[in-house]
This record gives sequence, structure tokens and C-alpha cells, in this order.
Amino acid sequence: MSPKSAGLAVKWGHKNPRVYIEGLPAWKKYGKHTVPTAAHIANGNIVIIDLRDNTKVEAGYIPRSYTIPMVELEDAEDAFPQNLSAPIYFYSDNDADLAPARKMAQEWGYKNVNGFYDAIAMWKAAGNTLQKGPALSATDETPINWQKKLGSGEISIGDFTKSLKSDLIYVVDARTPEEFSSGHFPGSVSIPLEQMKTRLQEIPKDKFIVVHCKTGGRGEIGYRILKEEGYAVKFLNAECECDLSGEFEIW
Repeated sequence: MSPKSAGLAVKWGHKNPRVYIEGLPAWKKYGKHTVPTAAHIANGNIVIIDLRDNTKVEAGYIPRSYTIPMVELEDAEDAFPQNLSAPIYFYSDNDADLAPARKMAQEWGYKNVNGFYDAIAMWKAAGNTLQKGPALSATDETPINWQKKLGSGEISIGDFTKSLKSDLIYVVDARTPEEFSSGHFPGSVSIPLEQMKTRLQEIPKDKFIVVHCKTGGRGEIGYRILKEEGYAVKFLNAECECDLSGEFEIW
């Protein structure tokens, strides 16, 4: 379970919840796939791509889907969003298409690529209807335009990266000490999430605070703790990798 879910579990009376610290990145790294909720597919800030042929698509597709038949996917790289952090969700009536589609998009550089398995059945089981007629067409001439939408308390990747060079920002790394020692953002300070409430005296009130972790979950909880204590604070809701050299990647 996530840190946020673990906190709720404790609140509800559970005595011994466990947190999978490495989260979704590690899960995906080992070749596992995730199962999105129908609500996430319906309302999430994501890109949905239907890999079926156009005849099947027009008979009924998940609303908001773009249509790129699997046989055309290899030549459709320029139709994809310019932002490589865009969350891509593929679906088809042939789940065997999803793994090669994911691999192809990952080879193009996309960091958050997912397969929506049993998509049509799951969509209907959630009480949703399919949309009929032509779906949105993604082509080289009309590529998919995706922009990250920031939620309450979030800082953009661009603003965070620029702010790392500024003395005005104080970056709190909410990961474990072991994660921090394996690589961290330049100038960041290690204050694990579970220690944050007891180490408030180490966090300056005259700085703008940004809390981060590996995927954003612990960062958000840390943000809420510091917000309640009156800090000027945001959190980085993104996945990141940091090297001991100081090099980093965020998506």
C-alpha cells in the first residue's frame, strides 16, 4: 500500500500496515502491469489510445480515446505528445498487443506507459457506456496535445528544476535514508516522512519548501504536514531518479 493509504489504515484502526516504498516504478520495472480504475480512465490527466482497427472503434470505444491501429503504431511516433512524461494508456480487444505497444512507446522515450487490460469489459462493468462513431484521430499532422495539470500544492517539474539553483528554495527529501544515500537532488536535505513531525525545527520558516520522494506519494503527505504547520510549501508530484554524481531525471 502507499504511504497515503497506510496513514488512512492507521486512522481506521489497523495496527500494522506496511508500505511498498519503491512503489509503482519498481512494480513496472519487474514487468508487472497496473490496473487503472474506470474513474481514472474517465477523468485522469492521461492519453488513451485504442489499438483496434477503425471498424471496431466506430462500433464503440472508450470516450476520450485516440485511435491508432496496432498495425500503424510503428509509424505513428510523431503523432504522440511532445512531452515524454505524458501518461499513455493503450487498450485493445487483443491484450497481446499491449506489451509490444508499451515497449515501442518506451523505446521512443515515454516514461509512463501502461496497458489497460480487459479495457472494454472493465469499462462496461463499471456502468459506463461506449461512444460510437469515429474516435479522435492522432496523426503526424494532428499530433496528440497533452499538458500536465497541476493539482493543489504541486510544483511543476520546470519550476522545480529552475528553483534547485536558487538559494530561496529548501528541498526536503522525504524518502528513506537508504534511498537518499543512493542519490539525491543537489542541496536537498534528508528528512524521512515518518520523522517529519519530530524534526520541524530543522526546516527553516524563511525559505520556500519543496517536499519530494520517488513518485509523489510521500511528498504529498509531507506537504500536508508542513502546510498545517504554517510553512510556505509545495510538493513534487512526479517520478524521479537521482545519481550520486548529482545528475537527475524527473518525469
